[in-house]
Amino acid sequence: MVKDRSVITGCGIVTAAGSGVQVAWDALRSAQSLGRVLDSTEESPSFQGALLPSNYRPSPEIPKNVVHFLDRPSMIALDATFQALKEANLSSGSGDARRFAICDGLAYRSPGQAALFSPYGQLIGNVLGIRGPVVSNTGNEASGLAALAAADRFLQTDSVDIVIVTATQTIQPKIITHLAEQGALASTESAPFDKNSTGCIPGEAAVSIILEREEFAVNRGAIVKARIAGLGEVFDPTVEPLQMPSSAEAGRSTQEALGNAGYLQNQIDHVVASADGRLEKDSAEADGLMRTFGRHAYYATVTAVAGVFGETFAASGLLGLGIALEEMRLGEVLPVAGLNNPIEGADLAYILEPRSENLDCVLVSSLGMGGNAVACVLQSYD
Repeated sequence: MVKDRSVITGCGIVTAAGSGVQVAWDALRSAQSLGRVLDSTEESPSFQGALLPSNYRPSPEIPKNVVHFLDRPSMIALDATFQALKEANLSSGSGDARRFAICDGLAYRSPGQAALFSPYGQLIGNVLGIRGPVVSNTGNEASGLAALAAADRFLQTDSVDIVIVTATQTIQPKIITHLAEQGALASTESAPFDKNSTGCIPGEAAVSIILEREEFAVNRGAIVKARIAGLGEVFDPTVEPLQMPSSAEAGRSTQEALGNAGYLQNQIDHVVASADGRLEKDSAEADGLMRTFGRHAYYATVTAVAGVFGETFAASGLLGLGIALEEMRLGEVLPVAGLNNPIEGADLAYILEPRSENLDCVLVSSLGMGGNAVACVLQSYD
């Protein structure tokens, strides 16, 4: 039994659009893909990628004695984290360092690619002087939301007060080669939920979320963005390592999130899906949503962010969650970029143009290669 729901007090985002939540929102509102054709090399064929802009500069909040020693992924991981801490009105010296924790969604790596020597969560912990638990979570595309679920479990134990939930993804040539071999790369534009989409466009991003015990956040005067109303985390043991969860398991993750929240299907106003233009993934997610919502499916509007930012793998679930927070704050839902011919068999209410909408409950879903499926229900906080 969940004792006390966790709340979100801060969010930081870095994408191919640049640094900041507002920058990401503006890019998504334009509904234009950030993917561009990149020159081929001996290691990597020519491909479209939504990579960090060439003029990207890190947050000035990052300590100057650290920034010169950082590689690109480490820099954007810290950038997103300092953004989130600033919004939550926290600093590295605020509170008991033993009561802070970090849950990191491990970056997606191709088979045979070397693992990270120092996961980004450990880097953040070192820079901030955090003395509570620092853990890494696997799950490929679902690892970001898996980190959120792990963070919520930490907070339920009352062993910590604040958890930094983070996930960072950059794209290396070996990842591109692997995706090309799997036939997963888009040959033209990529469009989530579109039956004519030829694959995904890989993207780079870092996202950090500040999750707190509700009582602690209220007592310290934090401005709460939303409450975690429910979580569903499942694994599909029937799939191969390079396959997505089945539609049945995709549906089970969203059903568990609703059940954990104690909500009925018709209480969900909006869905931010993880569809990215790969038909296997998009079909499983669309069918999973139909399994969950049934005759109520058409009343919850559906969007996906990968049409603009590309498939950001480990960061994708938290990126969807960050956009959901902005949709709830602004009362506006944003379109599925590039969607013209929805896949058949799923009568979902896809958003095709920006529009105003009152959002009290939003479902964020994430499917990962190898069988992981995670869903989260956000509730507005008054």
